[in-house]
Amino acid sequence: MWPTLPWSYWLGFVLILWLLFDLIRGEAYIWQAYRRESEPGMYWFTMLVWAVVAASCFIFPYWPYD
Repeated sequence: MWPTLPWSYWLGFVLILWLLFDLIRGEAYIWQAYRRESEPGMYWFTMLVWAVVAASCFIFPYWPYD
């Protein structure tokens, strides 16, 4: 049986897999495709953005509620 994890954890796992896939492939998408060889700055910036979004998925269940 599947463990009962918050939905945001599952989204975070999917985003991490996507991030790893983009690292292997050398191409990342945010507004358009960025290739590591031709636009390394935007490629790594895009990877950073996706990594922050993935990390936020694991923080979400612990956000304080007012």
